[in-house]
Amino acid sequence: MPFATVNGLKLYYELHGDGGEPLVFVHGFTGDSTDWQHQLDEFSGDYRVLVFDNRGHGQSEAPEDREAYTIDAMMDDALKLIAHVGFQQYHLVGHSMGGAVAQEIALRNQEQLLSLTLHDTSHSFGDHDAPGGTMPFVPPEHVKMAMARVARMSKDALAGAWKGLTNWQGSTGRAHEITTPTLIVYGERDASRIIDGSRRLKELIPHADVASIAGVGHSPQRECPDEYNRALREFLGGKHG
Repeated sequence: MPFATVNGLKLYYELHGDGGEPLVFVHGFTGDSTDWQHQLDEFSGDYRVLVFDNRGHGQSEAPEDREAYTIDAMMDDALKLIAHVGFQQYHLVGHSMGGAVAQEIALRNQEQLLSLTLHDTSHSFGDHDAPGGTMPFVPPEHVKMAMARVARMSKDALAGAWKGLTNWQGSTGRAHEITTPTLIVYGERDASRIIDGSRRLKELIPHADVASIAGVGHSPQRECPDEYNRALREFLGGKHG
């Protein structure tokens, strides 16, 4: 169980696979590296896969300062961890909050990216504290797991990461600068705000591809991994293999 000290924090990470192009997965709010358990076997045979726990999540260290959970801070964590493991160019996948992190990496370090996949995320989360929209579908067998994850997080990490996400400046006026080949993926039963945000990203990012997955909510990589993996593999292999 390797840890790396990044920006003064111990971050948990795992490397899988012995060869191929690097592939980095960034999880979402209240998630952790186990969000990608159904992707490890699928992709580690052909790619060198990095998964990790964002600050305050999973086994990574959680600052007590709630102001320490900005998207920029998580982006910097990710970039330094990626450098720590020796990846110079890589495919990047970001889920939900991790999609915000991934967009910032794409906007500031585009030369490092082989491709970008944004799934069940948005160009902005600034309105997510306000009423409105529909809730995502969550399979009953995943409800207890989600509740257990939240219970394991510190109150500071939970509140801080949510504040960091909703205070994120967003990419509305900047996403057109992303020239990396991009795939937008979302579950058709996700929250309406996330679906709207995903569709808006398709409009904002030049030449972005889109894949919608029927019957699933916010986490198709866990709810319907076969179809999710197929969409991701076709994108990576068809355009960048």
